[in-house]
Amino acid sequence: MRKQHVITISGAGSARVPALVGTLVNYKERFPLSKIIFYDIDKERMGLMEAYDRLVLKSYYPECEVVFTTDEDEAYRDVDFIFCQMRVGKTLMRSLDEKIPLRYGLVGQETCGPGGFAYGMRSLGAMKEMVEKVRFYSKDTWILNYTNPAAIVALGLDRLFPDDKRILNLCDQPFSLMKSYSKILGVPQESLRARYFGLNHFGWFTELTDTEGNDYFDTLRSYLKDHDFKPFNAEQRSKSWLDTYVRVNKYMRLMDEYIPTTYMQYYMFPDEIVEESDPDYTRADESRDSREKEVFELCARAARKDHMDGLEMLTNSVFGNLMVEVAESIAYDLNKEFIVMVKNQGIIDNFEPEAIVEVAGTIGKDGAKGYPFGPIKPYYKGLMEGQYAYELLTVEAFLEKDYTKALMALTLNRTVVDPSKAKAVLDDLMAANKDYWTLR
Repeated sequence: MRKQHVITISGAGSARVPALVGTLVNYKERFPLSKIIFYDIDKERMGLMEAYDRLVLKSYYPECEVVFTTDEDEAYRDVDFIFCQMRVGKTLMRSLDEKIPLRYGLVGQETCGPGGFAYGMRSLGAMKEMVEKVRFYSKDTWILNYTNPAAIVALGLDRLFPDDKRILNLCDQPFSLMKSYSKILGVPQESLRARYFGLNHFGWFTELTDTEGNDYFDTLRSYLKDHDFKPFNAEQRSKSWLDTYVRVNKYMRLMDEYIPTTYMQYYMFPDEIVEESDPDYTRADESRDSREKEVFELCARAARKDHMDGLEMLTNSVFGNLMVEVAESIAYDLNKEFIVMVKNQGIIDNFEPEAIVEVAGTIGKDGAKGYPFGPIKPYYKGLMEGQYAYELLTVEAFLEKDYTKALMALTLNRTVVDPSKAKAVLDDLMAANKDYWTLR
């Protein structure tokens, strides 16, 4: 049997945690655990899911010790892995991140544009405190970070902790896209191999083959120009999510050299997206009224049960699988292939060496290693340089509390461009976030 591990789920008040628990159950032979610590600063929200989480683990993983805590010392002491997924400010602040930009005719999205900027500023402060606390106890604990916006958080953590090689920033979007491509092509996901480059939520697939050497890229590219692109789990997605996939088709009909990540829509078609947005009901509201509501209702039923009869064991084939498979690959030095976030340092040889890029690579006991990509063409290089400058200025604005750098960052962002709008939205966001970050 493989060595057992102790993990902490930091941000255990997330509605995604019950499905992560189900994934841990399904992977218990591959990634066995002796103890799971559920940690969140919001005891009430975490408590909404505690009975369900405990019941699932009692029923299917009774050998695993379970702890729920709001004590960060208990959460971060003597653990092997931290699965981190903070949402600083919770749904209330996410809602403001989405609604405030729409007042000015700007994209209202939680990781892209002004909303992503505000969320990033909040996340950086909380992540800094978390890493410092973890490292007080151990330099060996792996921090697997899912906290968004991943591009800004990853760059900020690299600036704050440049010598820490056990912080790994993750994003499930490329993993999810590969699962969707697998369904379209009728090829098992585990046999597909991609070539990919970009920044997080800002990248392109350039090749897609399988382990036998068969090339599927042209087939997929033709499909995406001629058919509506739908995620593998389209029947579970809301219309706003499905729209993000359809715009890949629109992009491909204009420029079909590479296949973009779905988040490129916010940078390519911002006016169209704003026009379709409801400034009074955004994705934060949609998530609260659909996915979160369903999870909380299921968890509430568990509070009155001592068995799983009549209760579904939730699992997540993207978020949960990716996080657990990454931990497994580190723990047992499997060097499995993923699309990873790493410092560039020549991977893309005509791009900024200090940037955190997203490319195909492997993950093992020494962390993530990206495959060399070579040079990128002027169009993609120009787009990435502007986006990287936005990310870097955002991080510097946080570290230096510098208003001017924040204004420059938002002006550079393709979803904004107009410096007058950048100033107006920045001032509103700063007022809304006064309890989390300030600028001078």
